[in-house]
Amino acid sequence: MESRHTYAVINVRNYLHNLRFFAEHCSPAKVMPVVKANAYGHGAVVLAKAAERSGFDFFAVAFLEEALELRKHGIRSEILVFNYIHPDMFHLAWREGITITLYSWEQLWQASKSPFKPKCHVKIDTGMRRLGVYPSEAVDFINAARKAGFEVEGAYTHLAVADSLDEDDVQFTIQQYQAFEELDLDVKIKHVCNSGASVSRVIPCFDYVRIGIASYGLQPGKTVTHPELKPVLSWKTIVSQVKNIKPGDTVSYGRTFKASTEMTIATIPVGYADGYWRQLSNKGYVLIHGEKCPIVGRVCMDQFMVDVTHLSNVKIGDEVVLIGQQGDKTITAEEIADMVGTINYEVTCRISERVPRVYEGLEL
Repeated sequence: MESRHTYAVINVRNYLHNLRFFAEHCSPAKVMPVVKANAYGHGAVVLAKAAERSGFDFFAVAFLEEALELRKHGIRSEILVFNYIHPDMFHLAWREGITITLYSWEQLWQASKSPFKPKCHVKIDTGMRRLGVYPSEAVDFINAARKAGFEVEGAYTHLAVADSLDEDDVQFTIQQYQAFEELDLDVKIKHVCNSGASVSRVIPCFDYVRIGIASYGLQPGKTVTHPELKPVLSWKTIVSQVKNIKPGDTVSYGRTFKASTEMTIATIPVGYADGYWRQLSNKGYVLIHGEKCPIVGRVCMDQFMVDVTHLSNVKIGDEVVLIGQQGDKTITAEEIADMVGTINYEVTCRISERVPRVYEGLEL
């Protein structure tokens, strides 16, 4: 039991539904669930276990520590690490059967000095200008990696604007695909499509599709959406106090909200230390009794206040929905992202560890 009854509720059924949708939508390509950043705030271990039991056999993470955490909790499927790993840590990847990414000549030169040579995928930079060797170097790079003793199992690239269907962006995505496809690399596994490209299918999928944001039922972009995706996370708490305020009373730090009439406000025991956005001060809203209740005053570290004047009989312990559905109304991560000027990825990723994750549908 959590003392303030505040939870991120994770619907495992919806998560598996989303993965199965992509398995069908992108067939014959297989689905590689991306569970980096604690599964975008949803809980990597629990969801990876559920996916593995359902037959998904290859996961992706950002850093080695995330892969080791999955291994520690019994995930035996293949795991690909996208980002930098210091060669001093290669023995852990090698011991645990974790696949690393090779992406630059300097990195390869350093990695070749290690006595441990984990299996690897090579990253090709077709336009992101982040990690990866250029296409013109790819064949020589793969040959050099193999000569250095690495088993080069796969190759991949990352798409810069697959979350957009604007004409110029679609053309750029196609150019990235063509730059990769024309290499005709001698590797067992190729993967290019992220969530956006897997939804839109503006390019072919190769062997695997890397499904991150969309696996959690969050739309990859404003124009790249699919109605079949089911949100996985909802965030709920309760009312901790209800009080009446008078005209002229101000609310919260900085006195940024002043009551013009008599009002009833409710205090919510969640704040920016939980990952709730301070930028929602005097802007956002929550759901109570199935109705929208606007935030009044600044969001504090641990609490904020909302206007419940239009509701009757609000009391301590009443359910408050921060993300999710209550009655016929819904607050989505996309709505919050729009209000604070960010993307839905950040909305779920920033929900802190202070908010327990509770899982529904684990019997599956």
